[in-house]
Amino acid sequence: MKLLGLSLLIIAAATGFAVVYRWRTPSGQSLPRPPQPQQAGVIVERPVLKHTENGQLAWQIQLKQLRISHGGQNIAAQGVEEALIYGAEGKPVLRVTAQQVTGDTAQRDFQVAGDVRVVSYRGSVITTDKVQWKQAEQTINCPDEVTFRSRDVVIVTTGLTYYVNQDIVDCPNQVTMYAGNNNKVVGQGLRYDVASADFTLQNVQMILNVEEAKEKLREVTGG
Repeated sequence: MKLLGLSLLIIAAATGFAVVYRWRTPSGQSLPRPPQPQQAGVIVERPVLKHTENGQLAWQIQLKQLRISHGGQNIAAQGVEEALIYGAEGKPVLRVTAQQVTGDTAQRDFQVAGDVRVVSYRGSVITTDKVQWKQAEQTINCPDEVTFRSRDVVIVTTGLTYYVNQDIVDCPNQVTMYAGNNNKVVGQGLRYDVASADFTLQNVQMILNVEEAKEKLREVTGG
């Protein structure tokens, strides 16, 4: 997959062009060429990749370094200093840090990997090893083991989707949830409303600090 393509805006100074010459003898016979360096192309220091929709900034990624081969056929990024995702009002709603980034210019999405940390302006924090941003759905998708922390809860699971606009977390797989006064709930199929702290959970297997957990479940289910 190409890294975000050359159609995205790159703001930086480009250096490092390497030029290879071919010498010929008077007879027209080519002399043997020595091994060529492997770093031909352009090195862009601290570029900024941007994506806009309807004239408004949707997201931007600050990289430490970008290497582009001659012709732009191969692109490699080193280090993601910061990625910012903007909401409908034009203000940042998510800040992402990671080690690597790849993207799809056709879909306007991107993926980061390696020590990923996502911080919401509402105060929620996601830590995992891989995150996919889906521009059309406005979702953060975490396919691997992930921890989600907010003011009221800590969620540990594998496979999590965070709907940014709705402030909703969906976890289809087994979940361990810590909430309230040291409550620990284990179940499956969690849907958690970050703003209200309401949740639904299927196949509950274990509850500690039972009375407080029962009260919370009664509030959610209306029972």
